[in-house]
Amino acid sequence: MRNIFSLNYREAKSVVKGLGYPEFQADNLFRWLYLKRVKNFDEMTDLPKGFRSFLWKNFKISYPRIIEKFSAPDGTTKYLFELEDRNKVESVLIPEKKHMTFCISSQVGCRMGCKFCATAQSGLARNLKFYEITGQVLSLLERAEGKVNIVFMGMGEPLDNINEVERSIEMINKWMNISLKRITLSTVCLIDGLERILKKFPNIKIAISLNFPEEKDRTKFMPINRKYPISLIIKKLKELPIKRRERVTIEYVLMDRINDSLKDAEKLGKLLRGLRVKINLIPYNENEFLPWKRPSLKQVEAFASFLRKMNYSVFIRFSKGNEIKAACGQLRAKRG
Repeated sequence: MRNIFSLNYREAKSVVKGLGYPEFQADNLFRWLYLKRVKNFDEMTDLPKGFRSFLWKNFKISYPRIIEKFSAPDGTTKYLFELEDRNKVESVLIPEKKHMTFCISSQVGCRMGCKFCATAQSGLARNLKFYEITGQVLSLLERAEGKVNIVFMGMGEPLDNINEVERSIEMINKWMNISLKRITLSTVCLIDGLERILKKFPNIKIAISLNFPEEKDRTKFMPINRKYPISLIIKKLKELPIKRRERVTIEYVLMDRINDSLKDAEKLGKLLRGLRVKINLIPYNENEFLPWKRPSLKQVEAFASFLRKMNYSVFIRFSKGNEIKAACGQLRAKRG
């Protein structure tokens, strides 16, 4: 039986039209599913009885199944989802002062090969379908209160699965009523995909995972730099039509004695000069799969202070959920 969430809007309208009902019933169906999050067709009281009967016979209402959850003292919770083919992905719910942040996966694994990321070490099993992405969001919405921010920063490179990620953003924005300004896409910067996503969703927030100020170092740790080098990324950032009060986020993972010196800070500052950016410094989240270490707090603060003296907005992001391996770069779900 087909999962009702695998229907896109065009398909839903086609089903409704084929049954002889007005197309607006597709809108009603999607509101019940995505906004009200009803899991029983009989509760969809403004749908015709014949339509509801058809839905019962042909569709099921199914989110990805949570098979494990891990909670940290700070309230961060990591969920392990099992998909219909028994592959698994992880998502993280992070409580903030004024909202909840959902860290969502877009692939089973990742093929970018970043040497400091646990997810990348297992390679790519497959892309997620749009409804497997939105299913994570729907499930976490049941466990959250108040405003939410959606961050495509879980397992996978979102722009490497751009078709399904685009569809999921459309569903999240239109049918879950979550503003594009509350959705962030974090990417190693696949330039072609970045241009496409910004053309379609000009108000979405973008975070560029840069991490190194020099080509040779970024290529060593992030093989994608051979195809999309720093020079090309900087050129593209200069061309982006960024609104007056907005900034692109530059993510920089600080690793002890790798990219955390004041000389590295100076190079980064010079590299980004003239760009409308803010810098998120992320002290490396250690894990048992990889040898890299987190710098001392003193070194992290010195790095941040140096950049602030160069007139950059700099934030130190100590990732929540480190104790449960839910922090940035630590997600590594076992496959089916």
